[in-house]
Amino acid sequence: MNQTKTQIFYSGKRNNSIHQLYNENENKSPRWTPLSKIKNANKVRKIVSGHDHNCLIWKGINNLEFHQANNQIKFFTIENEEIKAIQSGYQTYLILTKSGKVFSLAQKFSYREVPLSDPQSSTFEKIRPVPFFNKKENNRKVETFAMVGWSNYFVCKDGKLFGNGYNEGRLGDGTSNRAKNLPVLIFENVTRVFGGLEGYCFFFTTKNNDLYACGTNQYGCLGTGNSTSQKSPVKVPNWKAEDILYIQTNDDHSILITKEGKTYGCGHDCFNGLTQDKSTFTEIEELKNKKVVEYSGGSRISLALTNENELFGWGFETDNHPTDQYGNIWICKPHKFNLPKIFQNNPSIKLKITCGTHCVYLYPSYNNCLIQDFQKLFESKIFCDSKLSLNENIQFPIHKIIVESRTNLQISTIEDLLNKESFSKQEILLFLKWVYFDEITNVDLLKQIFNSLNLSFPPKNTFQKDLHDLFNDEDSKDFTLLIKNDDDEDEDEDDEEVYEEIPVHKIVLLTRSGLFREMFENITEESKSVKDYSGKSIESIEILIKYFYTEKIELTADHDIQLVIEELEDSIEYYQLNENSNILNQLNEIKNKL
Repeated sequence: MNQTKTQIFYSGKRNNSIHQLYNENENKSPRWTPLSKIKNANKVRKIVSGHDHNCLIWKGINNLEFHQANNQIKFFTIENEEIKAIQSGYQTYLILTKSGKVFSLAQKFSYREVPLSDPQSSTFEKIRPVPFFNKKENNRKVETFAMVGWSNYFVCKDGKLFGNGYNEGRLGDGTSNRAKNLPVLIFENVTRVFGGLEGYCFFFTTKNNDLYACGTNQYGCLGTGNSTSQKSPVKVPNWKAEDILYIQTNDDHSILITKEGKTYGCGHDCFNGLTQDKSTFTEIEELKNKKVVEYSGGSRISLALTNENELFGWGFETDNHPTDQYGNIWICKPHKFNLPKIFQNNPSIKLKITCGTHCVYLYPSYNNCLIQDFQKLFESKIFCDSKLSLNENIQFPIHKIIVESRTNLQISTIEDLLNKESFSKQEILLFLKWVYFDEITNVDLLKQIFNSLNLSFPPKNTFQKDLHDLFNDEDSKDFTLLIKNDDDEDEDEDDEEVYEEIPVHKIVLLTRSGLFREMFENITEESKSVKDYSGKSIESIEILIKYFYTEKIELTADHDIQLVIEELEDSIEYYQLNENSNILNQLNEIKNKL
């Protein structure tokens, strides 16, 4: 049986016509429309939306799709880089890679819009590198960034905060000049920066655990206790960086979410969720007993998702955003809205939401547990069965089957080839991070190491393919999972128990399952098999084992669908799988197809 596609939903005005934004039979319910034109939606990591229904979609490791209001779709790939984050401004989109490089997709739009590549010829036709950060001689590597309307902010790995774009004081350089094409230094020892689609100020945290703000301060949206605009950063009192999950600045108001999930607002009373102007962050009464885990806002819209998949919203008007029976009146307090039926009463599906100037996108979060689990294995160094020994007494404990299957080389051959070069311990460590979980943070270095190993530089997203190939490599499987055969109902008590065998790789079993990990801690290294006492059918366990390698649940018409679904739903807790496991998401899609 084929799985249904992961569904992405849209709500709002589109193509210069206003949708009926709520179901007449269900008050307080936005009208959600599935976006069928987005192919391979299950690979979507993030969607960001800017002006006029344009949105940028990040898929996989380094693939991007740009969907425009005129229904054109453009496809981009950032070669030899792994995307770390994407952000949207008004008419500019920024892409950050794990190597610290920045790219922009922009269109020149009046004097306010300042693309970061070529301001004279920037269009949405091409993704361009940002020279200020990408030139080797500048040696500036970006750790994180944020956008506020027509302004952009970048925190480099050395903690320096740069800003460029339209100013009005919100670049924090002490001036209010109209615009700056090249980024200017704003502050040092910065850890994070926060922005918003159409805000007029920005926030950032420092290594000293402080929160700072800068920019236009109408109605007190900086949270500093007054409404005085700030051309240079000022400290926001009573807040510590370690307590803050997220901040977004919007039109005349700001929203702050703590790591505990508490929601605070300040600024204009129509939009801050408090129904009164506030110049300091004040907890929103209607959300006091809720844990907010995801927030997105437009100019005058706030949407908050809780850990139980409840959607709350406030501040929007009919013309631009989803609304309820109140029509054009501002919704000053948070109201609960219904989700699409596929997500209702199902907190196991973690959702993401993003607001543009005229629309909202809702979609399941992307979690590649396969990568997460092997990263944890690499960092823990447990169950290592071999060593990679190099010059200068450098030794790395490793898992032989992983390293050899990823390189198609024996450990001894890898050692011989790498020992001919003078790679440092840190450089080999970066190589092993690619081996174990596909991380690419230094393209030039990896190319050097691969050249030394006489290998072609790795194509994008090879880890999942290599694990799938490992699943099909029966000869390399070194362990057997024994499943009790319960088919023989006439079996006498004195008869020898009959087990069916599933060959596996021991390292995959213990990496993906906390239960098997505990088992292997209590059996000898010489053991070549283990019995499964779950009582689940052989077909369910075979599907689960394949999921361990591929991150996909694959059912066919030959399976007892209802039985397999029930047993797989129970397997998450029984086998102690990654808490971000997407098995339930996949099973829900299958059930919706039945």
